[in-house]
Amino acid sequence: MSSVVSVPRELYAGTAPARYTVSARFSRSVNPVESKLIPGPAVRERLAEQGYGDVSLYVDDRRLEIRNTSLEELKSGLSTLIGSLVREISEQSRHEREQRNEDALLKSQADEARRKTIDALAHEISFD
Repeated sequence: MSSVVSVPRELYAGTAPARYTVSARFSRSVNPVESKLIPGPAVRERLAEQGYGDVSLYVDDRRLEIRNTSLEELKSGLSTLIGSLVREISEQSRHEREQRNEDALLKSQADEARRKTIDALAHEISFD
């Protein structure tokens, strides 16, 4: 997360509701797994456990919409919690991606070894 990028215009006029949507910018593009996990039930549960049960998160391209909150609530700790949750999800996603890549590499290596074994065996067969 890098910064808050938008708040309701009514906030500047002093007519905003007590709770509203604040948009924050991601420092990079969010991958599909992260886009699914960030607004998911595990994050909602963690927010509720910390006293933010009314807050919800929504990913919109490179923005995170923090719904049903306020700038004061974000400043008093919610932003730190959200940052931690997003980092955890990012690390989890990175770890899962690395594991998939490693699994694919191991499968590819096993397939190649099997191919070489089959080719060698086939070349040893003679019909003379």
